[in-house]
Amino acid sequence: MSNATFISSDEAARLLGIRKSYLYKLTHQRKIPCYKPRGGMLLFDAQELDEYVRTGRVKPQKELAALADDYLNDRGRK
Repeated sequence: MSNATFISSDEAARLLGIRKSYLYKLTHQRKIPCYKPRGGMLLFDAQELDEYVRTGRVKPQKELAALADDYLNDRGRK
């Protein structure tokens, strides 16, 4: 059995720092995971929302520079 913590759309919007209308838009576009048991109100799994947020991570300059160095070094070996 799953230990998911389900939250309401109000809580999800507050957690993500967005308006509820934008949250509904994201769910309609199927860009954010949600649950709608028996056609009722929308519920969100807090852990899935956390994973959704983490997909938008922006790499810091130092990390990008290291990736660029690795890429350039690998190209020279081929």
